[in-house]
Amino acid sequence: MQLRYYSPLYNKEEHFEVIKLLEKIRSEHGIEYEEIVVEERDWYPKKKQMSEVYVYEYHIKPYSRLIVSNRNKLIERGERGLDLYDDTVSRLFKSRPGNVYVAGTVAVVDNEVVLLAVKGYDEVSTFLRALLREGKSLLSILERGKVKTTVKFEDREDIIKRLLVDGLSKNFDYVFMDVKYNAVIGYEDIFIMFTPDADIIAVDEKKERIIGIEVKGYRVKGGRTEKASVYEAIGEAMMYLVNPYMKYRGEWIDGGIFDEVWLCYPYKRDFEEFKKVMELTPIGLISAYEGVVKRADPNPFVSEKAKKVFLNSLGSFVSYIRGGKKARNLL
Repeated sequence: MQLRYYSPLYNKEEHFEVIKLLEKIRSEHGIEYEEIVVEERDWYPKKKQMSEVYVYEYHIKPYSRLIVSNRNKLIERGERGLDLYDDTVSRLFKSRPGNVYVAGTVAVVDNEVVLLAVKGYDEVSTFLRALLREGKSLLSILERGKVKTTVKFEDREDIIKRLLVDGLSKNFDYVFMDVKYNAVIGYEDIFIMFTPDADIIAVDEKKERIIGIEVKGYRVKGGRTEKASVYEAIGEAMMYLVNPYMKYRGEWIDGGIFDEVWLCYPYKRDFEEFKKVMELTPIGLISAYEGVVKRADPNPFVSEKAKKVFLNSLGSFVSYIRGGKKARNLL
């Protein structure tokens, strides 16, 4: 069991006071500590090692229940109770808009499991001074947990989608994400519906070119991480060829809107077992981090009429807009 300091605090003097306390605890009680720099300061020469978002998602969030339980154990010790905030992990480390603030946090770590996290100089100094007084007996009251399997940050579907949005926004006018239908309920009648949902839609308005991308990442299954189901991926990507269902002014319009359809996995190796099968389809294959595996052929089921209806209805997809050169035109 050791301490971990996600440094530095925003205040220079407070930061070096924390370092001094950590050194004293190591010297007097033999409790080791490590420092991970998550923010850079003009007055601090050490370089950033991890982002605050990464630390929150992979060091802290997976152990939220354990962290809250152990914070409560320290609060509820009667006369020796520590003055810590009684709150959830998300409220402690995230703002209402969703920004993450981890810098200045001190954690207790056991076999890479974060048992406790205290944040801000007041909490950190309160905890460290108590630890300096009581030594390892203070840590002995903490509940221990099991290592939780998590998907690496870069292998998650939501992160890959954001990566694609950023890349496509340089060349396309509008980029939409997780598209279900063309209107907010109660705003107007829904006449365009994607089944399954379209993960990424990129539109070049001038060229009247539309591409669709089905995105698959890694998931936790049976205590280990593995890529999303191949059969699920192939089936959903094939549906893009004829997506969406469209009933416009009482008329069913057959055919899809996508000039090209792509299937995206994190790595090229993820396509090996079904690459030959996919060569029989017009669907393109792309690795999020290693580029094109197989180029998409023109969609044989594309309908110019369906495309026209979709392009004339872009304003009703405003809730799904995530990027593009003209994104502000719809916002």
